[in-house]
Formats: sequence, structure tokens, C-alpha cells
Amino acid sequence: MIFLTPLALIGLLALPLIWWLIKATPPLPRTQVFPSLMVLRRLHPRREDTVRAPLWLLILRVTAAALLIVGLAQPVHRPQEIAAAGHSGRLILILDDGWSAAPHWSERLRAARALGDRALQQGREVVLLRAARGDDGALPEPLVTRDAARFDDTVQRLRPAPWPVDRHALVAALAQFKASGDSVTILADGVATSDDTALRQALDGIGPVSDMRWPACDIATLGATSGDDLHVRVSALPCGTRHFQVRARNAEGGTLGVYPLDLPGGAAQAEATLPLPPALRNQTARLTLSNDENAGNGTVGPATIRLLDEGDRRRPVGLLSMQGDDTPLVGAGFYLNHALGPLAELHQGTAQQLLTGALSVLIAPDGTLSQDNTRKRVADWVRKGGELIRFAGPALAADSDTPNVAEPLLPVALMSGVRQLGGPMSWGTPQKLAAFPDDSPFAGLNAPPEVTISRQVLARPAADLNDHVWARLTDGTPLVTATSYGHGEIVLFHVTAGADWSSLPLSGLFPDMLQRLIQRSAGLRGGAPVATLAPAATLDADGLLGAPPSGARPLAAADFSKTVPSAEHPPGLYGPRAQRRALNLGDNMPNLMPEPRLGTPILPVGAQADQPIGPILLAIGLVLLLLDLLLSLRRRGLLGRLAVLAALLPLAGHAETQTPPDVPPAALQTRLAYVVTGHDDVDEASREGLAGLSTYASDRSSAQLGPPDAIHPGQDDLAFYPLIYWPVTPDTQADAKRTAALNSFMAHGGIILIDTQGAGSDLDPDGAHEATAALKRATDGLAVPPLMKLDDHHVLGHTFYLLHDFPGRVAGQPVWVARGGDESLDDVSPVIIGAGDWAHAWAVGADGNHPYAVIPGGDEQRVQAYRFGVNIVLYALTGNYKADQMKVPALLERMGQ
Repeated sequence: MIFLTPLALIGLLALPLIWWLIKATPPLPRTQVFPSLMVLRRLHPRREDTVRAPLWLLILRVTAAALLIVGLAQPVHRPQEIAAAGHSGRLILILDDGWSAAPHWSERLRAARALGDRALQQGREVVLLRAARGDDGALPEPLVTRDAARFDDTVQRLRPAPWPVDRHALVAALAQFKASGDSVTILADGVATSDDTALRQALDGIGPVSDMRWPACDIATLGATSGDDLHVRVSALPCGTRHFQVRARNAEGGTLGVYPLDLPGGAAQAEATLPLPPALRNQTARLTLSNDENAGNGTVGPATIRLLDEGDRRRPVGLLSMQGDDTPLVGAGFYLNHALGPLAELHQGTAQQLLTGALSVLIAPDGTLSQDNTRKRVADWVRKGGELIRFAGPALAADSDTPNVAEPLLPVALMSGVRQLGGPMSWGTPQKLAAFPDDSPFAGLNAPPEVTISRQVLARPAADLNDHVWARLTDGTPLVTATSYGHGEIVLFHVTAGADWSSLPLSGLFPDMLQRLIQRSAGLRGGAPVATLAPAATLDADGLLGAPPSGARPLAAADFSKTVPSAEHPPGLYGPRAQRRALNLGDNMPNLMPEPRLGTPILPVGAQADQPIGPILLAIGLVLLLLDLLLSLRRRGLLGRLAVLAALLPLAGHAETQTPPDVPPAALQTRLAYVVTGHDDVDEASREGLAGLSTYASDRSSAQLGPPDAIHPGQDDLAFYPLIYWPVTPDTQADAKRTAALNSFMAHGGIILIDTQGAGSDLDPDGAHEATAALKRATDGLAVPPLMKLDDHHVLGHTFYLLHDFPGRVAGQPVWVARGGDESLDDVSPVIIGAGDWAHAWAVGADGNHPYAVIPGGDEQRVQAYRFGVNIVLYALTGNYKADQMKVPALLERMGQ
């Protein structure tokens, strides 16, 4: 133990004086009632002396004073010494500060400060070396100092880098510190590199080496590859079997999906497929990796974050269809379906059907835009930013002969008729494709020599025709032309989408060209794909996107698949928004392997900062003084009086607030309840959802709701709850006890909200069949009355808020309630059934944010979901009083008033 303010110990010299003063101070004289004053006259004291304080009281007071004096001297406790003893030379402290040091960063800084401070107190010089390159791309200059304040200030401001350490540069930096008497301590991250052997040799040439490490269970990387589904790969250092979760999150941080992934003990990596529906995949901005200890927030660091770029998106594409165009090997729809199926989220139908939803691209084969009203509708959509891809054919060739066609939706003017290349009625031969121009979106694609064009619609010659051509035939005639139209774009293939005019739809070039065009739907207008992409936003050590560091350099587009992030190319997003590419730590890094020991192993336990014990001594001294005060009051007879006054304080209010131990909280406060499903993620979402709804309803209505309760129908008493939320999962089975309890609950006025959680929607497009079967099992034996579809005429549509639809996390799903006319239930529906996934829309996390995204309406849809929830709560609390109010005029008329 050492003292930071040793001069304060001079106060200990005053302890004898304090002892003398306390000893000479008498207590209050004792009061004695005598029977007669005559007795006093006969009393003659033999000696006069001061009454002395007892010894235990003297010791108590002196001890309190001593503790206060010693505490003011700021004593600190120093853990066991682990610095190399017997060395008078420098301490070279090497700090691994790459991405893999982030999980235990605060502990590393505490250890570095402890090691450096102890060496400085021994009169040694400290050299601090950092192993990762800085923001400027160079290895930071070593800190050489004997000043403890400067050293501590420098260490406190250090932050880990979001890229790996550079062992090669570290070896070069160590060359200047070879001197006898020096010792080295490296705070290693434990991740092997190709330069570990060279580092070990460089360290051995300096002096004794100590290697301090932390558990490697938190070090892992997350990589992914894109296809029809996202395939993720997790690599981690050996640390036994671990259970990870991969979360898909949108740009606002909302959770779109959670997928478990187990890494067996001893395995270097684990892989899994994330079956994200296309609607959610298009909204996913990043994947995060978390383990059991931090399942809600994700493991800290850029290595456990996988950013998604434009190449990972699945854009919704609409295909205008006509009767018979999907005929195998003949219809245009047949070829387009086969070409687009693996590339995009494809929807087919009429213009009216397709344009009511969200689309990035609209593909119009020949003849699908022949109606004026259809062309006007499509033109309005393109002007707002849509991408229209048209194919020529006989119908378009006929329209080109018709003057003054409203909204022609063509990038260039066309000549009348069809150009025939080859065949008995033509002198020409089928033409091949020319190389794509450098300024074309198809630049870089190889034109197969077997692709030939036998018929085409020709573009009318114009001065600016070359500005609109993206692909040509070998004779120079345009094959693909395009132009901007409002905020959107129109692209025309001068051939059909089938194999009757060309062999293009039969080649592998056709889906590649369509893919390039679909990628343009993000907003790229004009110019070829950028060959070199500049950093736009990069990740820091905490996994947050921010401005690129000063040393960040552009990266060639062809190198993204093989580049490991570094100081020159930090992990993050590169390029303009429409061509944005993501560089991720986990995509190109090899499997993580443990790093061999670089010196004598030492544990971080001893490398702890000095622990101040002065505040503890001061607290104990003050407690002793308080005890002395209480004892003094007791000796003077005042403590009893204080106890009597405390007993007379009004305690009635406190007594009224006491609750008998057998009364459940729901009996004293209105609460909502949810049925426990046994799935932790579903039950947690139900709890967060009802908690969010309770807070929302309490803030905006007179209903004051407490926190929700988790219940097991058939085991718990349901009589205290007005509303029970029941999320039905695919594994839900029939239960006689549960059914009997819920029937009794509904018969006594309770309402059950049954939710199949988005089954059949974009959230879970393949789960409708399983959800229907589970719903039948769940309601088997349940007294469900005849149902009807909920509309805005029902009381639920105007119980508190006026509503026209009733969305949850997903919109557009029907909601079913009891058909009116049941007098036994006062015309109140005892059950509400839907697939809106309301709990996830209502959910509020521990940080006060909404952890789950709503689809597709965003914040406005969430507000509507909350309002529907408030209507349900007030409907459960008040029944059909709103409907009764509608009958007031008729009642007054019958009463003659």
C-alpha cells in the first residue's frame, strides 16, 4: 500500500491531543430524585473528581479520527508486481490495437497503464508501440517517456483500429530498440499472422519477453456470399462450442430476421443459409453476429458486421403479361421468366396490378403497351423514377407507322416496318453483336459470336442517335437504345424477348444484360460502371459508419473479392450510391488461427490499476462518528425520545400501500397478458410489444396500464386480464386445459387477440399453410363465434381512433372478428384473429428504440399499428359503448324527450 498524499499523515500526531480532550470531557451528570433535602445536607464528598469517559468510547473516537486522517492521505492498494524485476533498462510495451483487440479493449488499456505506471515509478523509461497502422496509413510513432501523466493521458485516448495489425511494420519498428537491459511486454490479440515468426525473432533480440493475452471467445468474423439466398460464414478462435445468432438489420438498426448458427468446439468455421424473403432482403443494410452473452446488441467490432451493397439486393421487377406469352419455347414471357428468375423478385400481371405495389423495374414485351390508358399509367410511373425495359415486335413496328401516338415511351424515333436479315426474302445475312461501347452499362460483357439477329426494328437516323445507343450490331445499327424520362429511364431492345427474331434470349448474355439494367434501377443515370471506387463511409472499431480516415485510398472494383481491409482500404462502403460496393473484414480473411506464444505467458490479473482505499477508510470513519453520535445520545437519554417521536410519525399511508403477499399484481393494476409459446424470441417480442402498447395507451388515453404478464392458460388465473395476446407458432398443438381456460375467459368478458405473425405476407410468404394448420389446432374446441372481416364500420374502427385499415408489422392482412348480433356477449367480439404481427410493430427495446422494422409503410405504418392497438385495449375495457352512443337519439325519441 502506498500513499498519494503522505503529508496528510502528519495529522496522526494530533491523536494524543484528541485522546486527552475526549478523556477530560465528562458526560452529562445523572439526575437522581431524593426523598428529602435533609439527606443532601448529610452528604459530604471525600474528594472532587471529573467523571471520565469509558475506555471503549475513547478507542472508538480515536479510531474514527485516525481513519479520517489516513483516508485523507489517499492510500492505494497495489496488486502483485508482475513487471520484470531486476531490470533497470526500458520497458517496451507493445499493444495490439487491431480489430481483434476491440472485445477486451478497456481491459487492455487498464493493463497497459498498470504496467507502464509501475515501470515509471521504478525510474524506468517506457516505450509504447502500437501494432496496427493509424488513420494516415503509417505505423504510429512510438511514445518514449518518463512522464507518468503524459503516458496515462496517451493511453486513455487510444482506440483500436478497424483493420488487422501489421506485424511486418512492427518488426521494422523494433529494430531501433535493441539494447541490453530492456524488457518487452506484448499485449497480444492471439490471432495468427504470416509474420509471427519474424516478430518472435525480433523480440528475442531485445531482451526478456512477456506475453499477456485475454480469452479469445469473443473474437470472430462474419462473412457472406450472395445468391438466391445469403450464405454466411463464421470463423472464430477455438473456445469450445458456441451458439451464435446472425441478425439482419435495416439502415435504421431494426431487426428484420434472427437466425441461429452453432460453431462446434474445435471447428474453425461454420456456415449457414439465411432464407430472407426478397422484401426483407432488399431492406437489409447489414448482418450482425452476436453470441449468447450479447444476443441483443451483437459482438463489438467491424469483423462481426457484414455490410450489404447493391450486389446483395433483390429488386422487385414487374413483367407485363399477355395471354399465351408464357408458352414454352415460344412466348416472350417464357424466356424472360427463365432469365430473370435467379436475378430478381419477379411479379407478373397487368400494369394496374403491378404499379399498385413497389417496383424497381417494369419489363414490357411487345404488345403489352398498346392501350393509351396503360401507356399513360406507365409513363407517370417512369417519370417518378421507374426503369422501363421494352422489347420490340410486330405490334411496336405497327405503332411506329401511326402518327401522334400518345406517350410513345420510346428512347428514339423508329422507322416503319421490320428489317429482315437473312431468309428467302432477304439479300442480307443475320448480323452478330458488336463489342459494347465503354460508356454502355453493358461494358465488360463478352458478346458471344453465336448470338445472331435476324430481324429488328430500326432507329430513325438523328443527330443525337449515338448518345442513346448502348448496344449495336456489327453493321452499326442499334440493338439497345435508352433515354432519360423524368426521373426514370426507358430502355428499348430492338428485337423481341423471344427466340423468333434473334438467338439472344437463348444465350447466357441475355440474363447478364438484364441484370445490369436491374442494377441501374437504384438510380444510376449515364456513364459506364466506375472502375475505381472511392471510400464513401467506413466502419470504426465500434462498428459505426463514419467519414473515411485520411489514409483511405480508392479500390479497383475488380479487387473487392480478394482484398483484406487495411489502413489504406478500411472496411466500409465504396463508390457512388448506385454502384456502391461493400468491403468487409470477414469476406476475404482466412479462418482464424491461434497465435503462438511470443514470450513468457502472464495473466492480466496482476496488471490492474492501483485500487484507491482512501474512500473506504473515510466511509468507515464517518460511520464510526455516526455510531459515536448515537451512543452519546443514548448516554444522555435523548435516543429514547427520538425513538418515541419516530414511532408517532403517521404510518397510515404506508400501511395502506402494503399488499398482501397472496394478491397478484394484476389484481391491483390493469395489465395485458400474452400466452407463452416456449420460443424465447417470440415471447420476448410479445413482452416488448405489449409493454410498448401499454405505455402508448397510458400516454394517450385515460387507461393506465402496468407491465404485461406472461401466462400459461390452464395454469394461471386469467380473471384479472381484459386482453390476452396469443402469437400462434407453427408448432402450436391442441391443449384441452388451455382451451377450457380460454373458453371460461371469453365467457366472462375477456378478449383474445390471436396473431399468426405475418404468415402468408412478404414477411413469411411460404408460411401460410403451416400457420393455417397451427391455427386450426390452436382453436380446436375453442368457442369461436361466426366471424366476419373487420372493416371501418365496426366499433373497433372508431373506439378511440378513426381507422380505415389495421396494420401491424405487415400491412394488408385481413382481420377477423365475431359477426354482430350475439346478445349473450353484449355484441362484443371475444376473439380477434389476424396475421398482422402486431407485437413486433409495438415492440420497444431496452434502449427505447423500435427493434423491428415494419413493412412496407415505415414509421407511419407503425403509428397506425399503435392506434389499432389502443382501439383494441379500450374495446376490451369498455365493450361496445361506442355502438350504444349511436343509439342515443333513438332511445331519447322512444322516451318522449
